Amino acid sequence: MSQHTLHVIIRTPREVVAEMAVVSMRVPTQSGQVGVRPRGEANVLAIEPGLISFRLDRGMRYAGTAGGLLHASGDSASLLTPIAVVADDVDSVSRALDELLDSPSEEMDVRRAMGRLESRILQELHLGEEVSDPQKGKP
Repeated sequence: MSQHTLHVIIRTPREVVAEMAVVSMRVPTQSGQVGVRPRGEANVLAIEPGLISFRLDRGMRYAGTAGGLLHASGDSASLLTPIAVVADDVDSVSRALDELLDSPSEEMDVRRAMGRLESRILQELHLGEEVSDPQKGKP
């Protein structure tokens, strides 16, 4: 490689999604796009869900993520995210994300079950308030 590079690793709870040498990268944050380069100051960034672009020695690569934390220091950067896909073009990232989100997974099933449980608990709490306060709603 002709330029100094940044060693980037993208990890989800289940796997290392990508490991690559990049010239620079742009990540979405709450305050806008932030550039990360080799030999930069150490930092930790809260990444927003969206598209990350990587400039390679020859060409570009892209990642779609659900957000996460990026730790960058010197010549390395590590992104921890719940969901990520990596491809050579934006359309491929979009298709891969659609496939990932459409496929059933244990984690998504658990989240749905927790959501249903939370709804039931809130309904029961609401019903309990009505039973314990018979004057509620009377003029």
